Amino acid sequence: MKIGIGLPNHVAGVGGALVVEWARRAEQRGFDAVTTIDRLIYPSLDSVTTLALAAGATSTVGLVTNILLAPLYPPVLLAKQLATLSDASGSRLVLGVGVGARPDDYRGAGVEFDSRGAILDDAVTVWRRVWSGAPLDGETALCPAPVTIPVLFGGKGKPTLRRVATLGDGWAGGAVRDYETQASFAEQIRTRWLDAGRTGRPLMQTSVNFTLGDDSVVAEGRRNLGAYYGNKPEYAALNVADMVDTPADAHGTVQRYRDMGFDQLLFHPSVASLDQVDRLADAVL
Repeated sequence: MKIGIGLPNHVAGVGGALVVEWARRAEQRGFDAVTTIDRLIYPSLDSVTTLALAAGATSTVGLVTNILLAPLYPPVLLAKQLATLSDASGSRLVLGVGVGARPDDYRGAGVEFDSRGAILDDAVTVWRRVWSGAPLDGETALCPAPVTIPVLFGGKGKPTLRRVATLGDGWAGGAVRDYETQASFAEQIRTRWLDAGRTGRPLMQTSVNFTLGDDSVVAEGRRNLGAYYGNKPEYAALNVADMVDTPADAHGTVQRYRDMGFDQLLFHPSVASLDQVDRLADAVL
C-alpha cells in the first residue's frame, strides 16, 4: 500500500512557500504522494495551483487531489488545467473528485448546489474528451497529446457506486475511520465494478487527519480541524475525535487499511508545521 501526506493548503492562512518546502521534504522522506484538500470559501490555498507548485518542486512523488470539488469549476477549463499539470509533472497526477456538502462554496462559484451531481457526471465526459485529444470546437484539440489521468470518486452513496463502476478508476474514501463501513463499501464497489463488465480492479484510496507532537501541538490540530469543518458542528466533532495524534495510532491505521486491501492511504495534516512531515515519516515509513 502506498502512503501519501497532505500538503497543508487547507490550513487557514498557510503560505505558498511552505507548501513548496513541504513537498520537497515529503519526497525526500520517501512518501509516495502529496495531496490537497479543496475548498472555496475559506482562507486556504487553491488545490490545483498548490499541486502545480509541488510538481515544480519535486520529480517523483505522486500528486493527488483528495478531493477536488469539481462541479465548482468550468469543465473545459479544468480539463485543460489538469492536462497541463499531468503533462508537466510526467503523468504523476491522480484526480480525486467529489461534490462536497457546503452550499457556500457553490454560491461563491455561482453554481447551482442541487445540480452538483449532474454537473459532475457531465464534466467527466468533457474531461475524457479533452484528454483524448478530440476537438471540442471545430478541428482544434485542447491538449498537446492524449493525457491519462486516473479519476477517483469520493462519497459513500449510490451515486458514488455508479460513478466508480461506470465513469471512474476507483474510490477516494473519506477521512473518518469507520473501518467496517469502509470495508463494506469497498466490497460493494468491487462487485459493481465487475457487474458493469469492467476489467482489472478499481483503485482504493482513503485518508485520515493527523497531528503529531506534544499536547499543545495536538490541541492546535484539533482547533484547526474544528474550524475547517465548523459549518457542520456534528461532523466537525467527529473529525476532531478521530484525528490521529500518536505515532502508534498512525502505524496502526496503516496496518488496518493495508489489511483491508486499500491501494493508498493519505495523511492530511491539521497543523502547518514542517516537522509534521518528519514525525509522520518516522511513524509510518
